[in-house]
Amino acid sequence: MDTIFVFQNITSTLKIDGCHFGVKPEAWSYQKHHHHLYELICCMEGGAVQEINGEKVELKKGDWILLKSGVSHTVANSSPSHYAYFVIHFDLDDLDARSRLGAAPFRLIPATQAKQSKLPHLVPELERLMQQKLLSEETSFSPDFVQFSLPLHQRLALQAYVLLILQEILLLLEAPPSMDARNQVSAYEADVAHSIEEKLTADFTTNPSITAIASDMNMSRSQLSKVFAKVYGVSPRQYISRRKWSKAKELLVTSNLTVYAIAEQLGFSSVNHFSRQFRKWTGVSPNQYRHMPIEKGIEP
Repeated sequence: MDTIFVFQNITSTLKIDGCHFGVKPEAWSYQKHHHHLYELICCMEGGAVQEINGEKVELKKGDWILLKSGVSHTVANSSPSHYAYFVIHFDLDDLDARSRLGAAPFRLIPATQAKQSKLPHLVPELERLMQQKLLSEETSFSPDFVQFSLPLHQRLALQAYVLLILQEILLLLEAPPSMDARNQVSAYEADVAHSIEEKLTADFTTNPSITAIASDMNMSRSQLSKVFAKVYGVSPRQYISRRKWSKAKELLVTSNLTVYAIAEQLGFSSVNHFSRQFRKWTGVSPNQYRHMPIEKGIEP
């Protein structure tokens, strides 16, 4: 018997950009930005808060977060000391992988879940690769930046470890794959959606006209809504509502502003209108929420 067992042919490209370890001081933050690649972050020490499409997500030690390409976000150190992290910006032209990676704007993988995988064993391999370069004479140093230039065998090792990390991430993601290429966001669509978002949130005291924004951007209203929803996962109106809901909670808890002043700042026609909407969002009135010891709101 003469038998040959053959694996399928595979041709795919992995792009790695901005793969690094970093340490940031207390009170560090980074303004709103987005990447045209997927972003994968591991919190190694301390903690950080990511604000993604108006939603705040806390990263604690051992947590991982995957951000879909084109998703706008900010990040700030939330710990009383330094925040240490590992990050990979990447793209992979495998349709199955891309459909799962892009199934949601972001996916948080808690440390308890990550510990069940091989992730805790793979990052140290990249740390060892970094330490080898730090001990070599080929490393370029500056006060706050170290640039590595890897020889061939270490470049292959870097790609291998990144692929193994992505394998573990994909195994942990629960979203089923979708082969619909229409769900893939182009760099152009991401930029357009973020321009729309900036116009929507420039001033909460006014209620922006979707039609006016579309006209200003030489788009139809339906075209604008379609592009925005493709990137942000919700309609422009739903997005504004989510942002106002988040801002209202923040102002009620962290400021001494009256409910009337908050309603005015968020562009509501009256304090009664604001109170009715806030009760729809959270199930309680603004004053009740302000005195609650634990946040219990539900997302609109």
